[in-house]
Amino acid sequence: MDDTRGVTNRLLFAKRRLDELTKLGGVNSGTLLQAETQQRIQEFFFHLVGAIDFLAQAINDDRKLIVDEKGEVNEGKVTVAAVCQELKKLQDGDSIRTILNQLHPKTRGEPLPQDPYSEEGSLFRIILFRNHVCHYGRNPFCHRRTLGGRQEEPLTSLVLDPRDRENRESSCKPAIEELTLFWQLVKTKCEQILSTYQGKAV
Repeated sequence: MDDTRGVTNRLLFAKRRLDELTKLGGVNSGTLLQAETQQRIQEFFFHLVGAIDFLAQAINDDRKLIVDEKGEVNEGKVTVAAVCQELKKLQDGDSIRTILNQLHPKTRGEPLPQDPYSEEGSLFRIILFRNHVCHYGRNPFCHRRTLGGRQEEPLTSLVLDPRDRENRESSCKPAIEELTLFWQLVKTKCEQILSTYQGKAV
């Protein structure tokens, strides 16, 4: 694979936004609900899912899966789904396709996975958050108070399903904990695919 910088750069950019969100107030101050965080959370999901999009482009560049009539890579038609479809035709494409499918699951019209905190559930929610935070500008945070010691302590969480605007059920995990998990999960799976290209930098 000739160039993986797009993938690694997007992961780095997402991590920077995550670090900034952490410094803004961490888990318990409630500042993650303030308007100043909206740009950072949008950029976090934009770059995180962008790493997956760049990965699909890098795979296509290497394998020449989607090309025009001249046999040149047709970047305009490259999507994760299209690359996965082409990988099905290759004998050695199964492991890459499986991971790439996991990274970008179909969410339109699909219910939230039974366990939203599982790997499957987390990857599903990452795509949902990217769509609703970046495309519609919605705030994905919930702020509630939990009993801790003698007084209530504030807790900032993500909503479980950003599509449910009426109930806005809150995740039981702190927002920063889940965002960190999301970043690590995408990073690990991207590196699993990149590592299959021997001798190329991850």
